[in-house]
Amino acid sequence: MLIQFSVENYLSIREKVFLSLEPSADKVHPENIISKGRNRATSTVAIYGANASGKSSLFKAITVALNLIRNSNNVQVTDMLPVVPFKFDFESRNKPTAFEFTFIAKDEKKYVYGFSATKEKIVEEYLYYYSSSKPSLIFDISEGEEPKYTRSQRTKLEAAYQMNTSKKLFLATATNWNVECTKIPFEWLAESIDTFTDVASLGGYAFDKYREDENNEYVEFTKNLLKQADINISSIKIDAKEMPQANPIPVEGLIIQGQIMRPNFPEKQYSIEVTTGHMVKAEDGKETEFTLRLHEESLGTQQIFFYGPFLKDAFEKGKTLVLDEIDKSLHPSIVKFIMNLFRDPEINKNGAQLIATTHETSLLSLESFRRDQIYFTEKDAKTGVTDLYSLDEFSVRKTENIEKGYLMGRYGAIPFLQTEEVL
Repeated sequence: MLIQFSVENYLSIREKVFLSLEPSADKVHPENIISKGRNRATSTVAIYGANASGKSSLFKAITVALNLIRNSNNVQVTDMLPVVPFKFDFESRNKPTAFEFTFIAKDEKKYVYGFSATKEKIVEEYLYYYSSSKPSLIFDISEGEEPKYTRSQRTKLEAAYQMNTSKKLFLATATNWNVECTKIPFEWLAESIDTFTDVASLGGYAFDKYREDENNEYVEFTKNLLKQADINISSIKIDAKEMPQANPIPVEGLIIQGQIMRPNFPEKQYSIEVTTGHMVKAEDGKETEFTLRLHEESLGTQQIFFYGPFLKDAFEKGKTLVLDEIDKSLHPSIVKFIMNLFRDPEINKNGAQLIATTHETSLLSLESFRRDQIYFTEKDAKTGVTDLYSLDEFSVRKTENIEKGYLMGRYGAIPFLQTEEVL
């Protein structure tokens, strides 16, 4: 369960911003709160803002931080780390980028894990946990200072530290060397959040999920999901065929941001064809099933088809799902339907969470959301700096029309259009 994420000095984000899922003292909409042990968090967060205001910067920050953690053991000493600092002032360009996660892992303890990095090295990294109201140290490592470790695991942590390099995260190295106190928090960061900053990337991941699904559980879930969304699909068939693997032609690696990127050729490649069945009633009353290929379906239907496996995993495993532009190609009612799944305790039994950006203002209502579930991003036109803030920071009446107030600019985070002639 994610409690909070913060980032500083990444893309358009210069000062540290906080995305908090910790609920305020407000008593409204208890169905929007999930619990693990004594800890609570909101099940959904919707983020609004003008185009180029920094919504995607926030989501990319979450993705980059998680990828650095998950791929740390594969980093070579010659690699450059994929952090991009704020570039619109000279001081920030040379400062490290900082990420921090606060979360509840499977042992129901609250952990705080963070690190700071430049392209060349990790400059700070720390891990704490809460067994009381005060944080307890697991490790705290800063460049130029003596590392600090918890007494109970000092010997193992010191040994793992000797195996680490300046470009690898110590959390991953320690876990790889079987240090018990880092295993549970590392597993949560490695497995419990799915992020998609590009809707187009969903397709490839979804196809792999469907292809590997021997019991058709993902297909059945998605078929029911489409039915509940009032989309007339009676069957889904997935035909995956392994393609002959040709010997790859050697190619030189491309250099991106100073890092050599060589193509990764999978061991197996597949040709996947998806067909959907539609039951159609003729004039004589008889029903016949007609089939379409997936690419012949509407973009909205394709989108729900791609969401299916990740929604199923989120609900079954209590994962956090991060989606940029959840409303792309979807009717507002279907976007609301998907978000409401996370509010339904009969469906969301394991504390799944959804964090999504959207421009769909019809969702902006205190009849569905708490104030602490609505966030905005706004970029300063003069400095290029993104700010992230919650509706909870405003004095908003329970009866207020949030959608109208947002469109009127009452909470900021909207484009200010020029009225002069374009041509």
